[in-house]
Amino acid sequence: MSYISPFAPPYASASTADLMLVALSKVTPTAEDWERHRPLIKRLYADEGMKLKEVVAIMASQHGHNASLKMYKDRIKKWRLDKKNKEGDMLAILRKKTEREAVGKSSSFRVRGQPVTIEEVYHYFKRKKNMRDQEAYNAPTPSDISCRTPSPAPTVPPFENDTQIITTNPFSWPDQFAQPERAQYPSTIQNFDDAEMGGVVVFTLERTFSKYNEQNLQSTLCDMYNLISDNRDIPRSPSTPQTLLIPEHLLLTIKTYVDGSFEQGSWVTGEDGYCGALGTPSNSPFDFCDYCVSAVYLLNRGLLVEFRRILSKAFSVVDTLIRTQHPRTLDAIIDSVMHIRFSGYHDIAELLLGYISRISMILLTKDSPLAHILRLISMLEIDSLEQGLTEAWRCALGGFEKSLGCFHESSLDINLSFIQRVYGHISHSEVEVHLRRLLGQVEKESRLSEPTPMILRYLGSNLYDQNRFAEAEQMALDVLSQAGSKGWDTLEVGALELLAFSQHEQDNKSSAEKNLRRSIQLAREAWGMADPWAMGLMVCLLGWLRDWRREEEADQLQAEIAEAIGRDDIDKELDGH
Repeated sequence: MSYISPFAPPYASASTADLMLVALSKVTPTAEDWERHRPLIKRLYADEGMKLKEVVAIMASQHGHNASLKMYKDRIKKWRLDKKNKEGDMLAILRKKTEREAVGKSSSFRVRGQPVTIEEVYHYFKRKKNMRDQEAYNAPTPSDISCRTPSPAPTVPPFENDTQIITTNPFSWPDQFAQPERAQYPSTIQNFDDAEMGGVVVFTLERTFSKYNEQNLQSTLCDMYNLISDNRDIPRSPSTPQTLLIPEHLLLTIKTYVDGSFEQGSWVTGEDGYCGALGTPSNSPFDFCDYCVSAVYLLNRGLLVEFRRILSKAFSVVDTLIRTQHPRTLDAIIDSVMHIRFSGYHDIAELLLGYISRISMILLTKDSPLAHILRLISMLEIDSLEQGLTEAWRCALGGFEKSLGCFHESSLDINLSFIQRVYGHISHSEVEVHLRRLLGQVEKESRLSEPTPMILRYLGSNLYDQNRFAEAEQMALDVLSQAGSKGWDTLEVGALELLAFSQHEQDNKSSAEKNLRRSIQLAREAWGMADPWAMGLMVCLLGWLRDWRREEEADQLQAEIAEAIGRDDIDKELDGH
């Protein structure tokens, strides 16, 4: 079982922004250049509604992508991003709406990926003077048009005199647990419509989901890669204001979800003392967090290709992360998004959160509380996102402590992560106060054994964050003596990591390298060569070797890291070019 490192590795000494700048030539763009910039062009032109001339100017001046207006028009047509509505499209939407209303179905439509309301269709016909004949109305639905039954909008609990009226069943969540286990998967549950209708794209069949998921994944990864490949000093164009939501609605849904999962027996404590999903053992929450932490460190080091590849690894476990609905799924997502945001990469965090929300709405049932939670989180206003995530995490923690007790391994683990991430962003000294108070409470429970060194390791990491490296080193040695004698691999790897970093900051290079290599070896022996935590430790060692000018060893280690991470689909596409 892997584990999330409680402290982020130190940043590179060089300017991160300078390291991330990618030189862009001013020659005529190649096909590869167009594909690399495609997500950004789509966002500016199709999603944000800019005029094509504005897009041309921005791409040339800010991203070094020099192309004529005609070349852009050809690409827009090829990518099917035309904004102008066509008569055939509008007629097809009108016909499809009439057919579906006849059988009692509501509809929402997209044309070339962009939402089109029925009001826009009526407005189109109102402006149109000359109409085609009835034959056009009866023509097959163009492939550019997709149609689905819209999900019901979340119902905000009513308020009376500023007092919340809590309903006992806001999303009918017990039905989710009452269904057969396989009914929660898209191959057997029909979230929308389950058959193709006259060329209309439908998203519920398993084969369609695979294609849709891949498109979402590659689009999101490309967006992220473009964010860090271009000049980060250039501000993004303003985005459309998000829907205002009532935070209490989100917290009520989380409470319903956590309490219901425990009451229905979907979450149970395993032999290792930690809570898991009944019948579906998974390490995906921890792997996901480890991949995200490693990706941020790679980005700080300016290793953009490796960043993209390991982020692809994080995306590869999202399916399992959502499907299994592990007890740690929600806090793993919140923790990772907050870590990325606190590291300064707000755009990447937003893209990641949006992708997870979209996939959850496909993978889970309509009434799934987790899908609603992730959707509500993704709809939070950017200015209040961190506060919303904090309150959501705190609410989930409260549910664990209520059902399992404050000193259950999972409750304590979530609490430690919460303290480190949330309070650590505010004040390291405040983290120490919380950890020492928690340590005193745990030590009163004589039956507890593992929680004490677990808290000590977090406390040691906090001392490291406060530049109290000698104290952190001693704390790591204390944890190591307890973990090694009892075979606690997770704590032992974490203690070695803390020990190595503390020694490194005291310029004890030899001991630091020795202990970091020991932690890598132990992690690989325990969880495999491709374990995300092990790869993260290797990335840290790579940074040290570069700093120490041991370039030959660093090149060898970087090749080893690349082999462990593996190649992603973007590499394969580039090979094709």
